[in-house]
Amino acid sequence: MTKPWRVDVLECRGSSYDVGKQMADAFLKTTRGRAYARRKERRPFAFSLRNAEAALKTWAPNVWEELHGLASGLKIPLERAVAEYSNARLRYPPRGCSAVMSAGLYGRNYDYDVGHYDRILVAVQPKGVHASIGFSDRFTGRLDGMNEHGLCVGLHQVSQAASRPGLVCILIVRIVLDQCATTREAVTLLRRIPHGQSFNYSLIDAGGSAAVVEASPAAVVVREGEQLGCSNHFLSPSQQAFNRRNPGSYRHLPALEKFARERLAADRLFKALNDSLSPVFDHRYTTGSGTMHTIVCTPAERLMQIGVGGDATPSNIDFSSWVRGRPLGLDALTGQLGGTAKPFDPGRRVIVKPEGPAKAFIGTRLDNALFRDVTLANASFANVSLAGAKFDDIDFSNTVITSNCNFNGMQIAGVGVRELLAAYAQRRPEEQA
Repeated sequence: MTKPWRVDVLECRGSSYDVGKQMADAFLKTTRGRAYARRKERRPFAFSLRNAEAALKTWAPNVWEELHGLASGLKIPLERAVAEYSNARLRYPPRGCSAVMSAGLYGRNYDYDVGHYDRILVAVQPKGVHASIGFSDRFTGRLDGMNEHGLCVGLHQVSQAASRPGLVCILIVRIVLDQCATTREAVTLLRRIPHGQSFNYSLIDAGGSAAVVEASPAAVVVREGEQLGCSNHFLSPSQQAFNRRNPGSYRHLPALEKFARERLAADRLFKALNDSLSPVFDHRYTTGSGTMHTIVCTPAERLMQIGVGGDATPSNIDFSSWVRGRPLGLDALTGQLGGTAKPFDPGRRVIVKPEGPAKAFIGTRLDNALFRDVTLANASFANVSLAGAKFDDIDFSNTVITSNCNFNGMQIAGVGVRELLAAYAQRRPEEQA
């Protein structure tokens, strides 16, 4: 069975406390919310309520107030709400994201793990900060969004390897939406705040000013331009030491930059990003990097096209009308993960990550399995079907391939194995001579 996809849409107005309380009340009415009481508490290592309070009161006092309302609505202690839903140092699974800033538009795909995605689009209008609409992460955080001034921002994970004390990505996006009206203001803020991890932040405002902020715990570098693409690695030479091995990010960026140069209209940009056969649409749901949602914003008009899954028919949101008091007119966004070309089936693929020294696969059907970040050195395969399997970042040292192997259709780096073997067979007599 394939995986249909639903994202709840919430609308919250009032004080920051009211916003937190309304979000909790609305969440508890959803299917996932009704199961919330069974959720175990997730307390990050060495969590300090005092330190969290100090950080939030310094950088996001409205979020501190919002957490009180959230705790009240969820009927949990404030300490738990702060630990799980603020600047807590919880580890984030790897995520991949793509963005295009061009011709006054902001287009973005968000790629992530199915099990960790909040599935909430929220519009908030708290007193004292800017109104905004964006995808929630842990209630108070945002993955991306647009505010009432037309400023758009999204996060792009680069690496967690050099984490330091500082603010986490989802809180940083929320602070930008709450406090900044232009790209210049956002860049100034992103230069000031302490970054806990290495992330890109893509930005564009209502005037069409765009930037990519490469932020690591050590430095912040800004790339500006009229036609920008952004994925999950740093381009600045001084920041490249923070890049992790991420072939998908390097593969996506040229296509994103091509879309930017083409200056596509909003509907064409949405299709270019959300088409399930697009070079930037990601189907790696089982490894935590499948495309969850696509947004295309027209900041000057405060308009947003939004779709979830792939090959979506976008919903159109006039955010300026919502700010003036009109409802969004949406209870939920629905779609199909993977789209129509390759719909995601949770039971279709196996992720092979053998633990310990045992690497023997005998008489096993591993059709369509995905081998990723696995060491298969000295592994033994006997009477195994690997039809349709994919190998990504695998160590094959000392592997021996014997006879009786069917290589029909198999490719290595895009080249057919049968062609490689045929070419080698022709060269071998020459080498021996």
